[in-house]
Amino acid sequence: MRHHRFDPRDLFSLQERMNRLFAEAADRRAGASDDEGEIEHADWIPAADIYEDEREYLLALDLPGIRREGLDVSLDEGRLVIRGERAAAEGLRARRAERPQGRFVRTFSLPDAVDRGAIAADYKDGVLLLHLPKRNEQQGRRLKIDVR
Repeated sequence: MRHHRFDPRDLFSLQERMNRLFAEAADRRAGASDDEGEIEHADWIPAADIYEDEREYLLALDLPGIRREGLDVSLDEGRLVIRGERAAAEGLRARRAERPQGRFVRTFSLPDAVDRGAIAADYKDGVLLLHLPKRNEQQGRRLKIDVR
C-alpha cells in the first residue's frame, strides 16, 4: 500500500478549480437576467484573473489567437461584458484540437467604487487587460444631505 504525502499545492489547485466553477456558474446566472431571459450562448469561457491595488482593479483575460477587431467590450447596467470568437483554421483538418474554438462571453459585476467613465483596455500578447480605476475618495464617500 502506497501512502500519498499531503502537498498543500493540491489543496490550492482544488480551490482554484472550485473558484472557476463558481465563477462560471455566476456568469451564466448573470446572463439569465437579460431582457430575453435567456443565457447568451458561449462555446467556451476564457480564464481571468482580477487584481486590486489602492488605485484600480485590473482584470486580465487570456485570449490568445483572438483578433483585436473581433473583441467586443461593453458596459451594460453595471456589468462588464467581454465577447468574441476564436475561429478554426480555414482549410485545415485538425489532427488534434485542444484549444477551445467558437464564441466566448464573460460577464463581471463592477463594484460601486469603479469610475465607469475611466475604464481602459489594452490587448497585447494574447492578454486583454482592463483597467478599472477607483473613484476618488470624495466621490465614493457617503454625503449627508440636510433636509430643510
